[in-house]
Amino acid sequence: MKFKEDLQKLSVQIAERRKYVTNEEMTKQVLVIPFLQVLGYDVFNPLEVRPEYLADFGKRKSEKVDYAIFKDGEPIMFIEVKTINETLENYNTQLARYFNATPEVRVAVLTNGIEYKFFTDLDKNNIMDETPFYKVDITNLTDADVEILSKFKKEHFQTSEIVKCAEELIYTSNLNNKLRNIFKDPPDEFIRYLIKDFSDTRITSNVIERFRPIVKKSISMAILELVRQGLFPEDVGAKVGEKTEEISEKDTESREEPDDAQKLQTTKKPIVTTEEEIQGFEQVKSILNEAGKDTSEVNYKDTTAYFGIFYRNIFNWFLRLNLGGSRKFITTRLPVERVQGLATGFEVEQAPKTHGESRVFIESIEDLPKLKELIIACFDEVAGA
Repeated sequence: MKFKEDLQKLSVQIAERRKYVTNEEMTKQVLVIPFLQVLGYDVFNPLEVRPEYLADFGKRKSEKVDYAIFKDGEPIMFIEVKTINETLENYNTQLARYFNATPEVRVAVLTNGIEYKFFTDLDKNNIMDETPFYKVDITNLTDADVEILSKFKKEHFQTSEIVKCAEELIYTSNLNNKLRNIFKDPPDEFIRYLIKDFSDTRITSNVIERFRPIVKKSISMAILELVRQGLFPEDVGAKVGEKTEEISEKDTESREEPDDAQKLQTTKKPIVTTEEEIQGFEQVKSILNEAGKDTSEVNYKDTTAYFGIFYRNIFNWFLRLNLGGSRKFITTRLPVERVQGLATGFEVEQAPKTHGESRVFIESIEDLPKLKELIIACFDEVAGA
């Protein structure tokens, strides 16, 4: 993608040139103007980029914002530039005056040529928010940054889409912080919610304290499993004003072009759901239906490692089918001792750590009806029957 390459090239250039920038004018010419050019704006055309744009506010006359970006004859974005070593927090109020004086502008940027802070008016119409919806260090870009910044390109710029993006970024950031706090120190009501379906005893404060370390361990295992399965796609909303850790194969790629053998080793295996897996899923549902179980919320999730069958959500998996290898088997969450009593005549062993508790080797999916009692028990375990 050319835009990504241009941004990466600019990032390197700015990192090299920043030490020679000593004042605001140099910041504009050496750092900010090249950034606007990468976004596709003709910095020499006043129909697109207008320096020292008048934005009068109340009794304050001749207020000038450093750059106004225009589209179809109307200003769409203000950019206020400060010297490279300036702390930007000191100038939010100044930028807000320009923003608030021009109702048609809903995007404002404050920058020192390295850090860019993007603002809009989510809290009150035509009043710039106190905090930015997005911050980026142009010398330290991620793939998420590239995707977000592409929305500000000349050919892509749509105010409504940027405001929508701003809302998603803010909501995602707040939710991420809340979830991080919950996972780090689960509150009592969260623990109570998690254990209420499988705890027969009254949930007292002592019970909650007993389950607290178990819940924390389960959360860690679930997150690791989700990451391993690739269930967390790249999400630009995962970062607002801070860098997120991107779990990506790209982070570990060599700077040199890999040879053919390396390419074969690092190529991600595609997920292919086979007809046999679908038939196995249908057999499991049929067995449960015949046993009078409600399977309306039974579904499957295929991965490169296994074909998982779950109840209500992917965390509530109760069977995993492995049908693609030289030996076929199913994995359960039940302990080996219990499974041995439910799968008479089948080879049962301890499942690998993090994969489950036990696994049963089968010849084909035709063996599933013979494991009817086991399948029902596995379902009951997560359905709370």
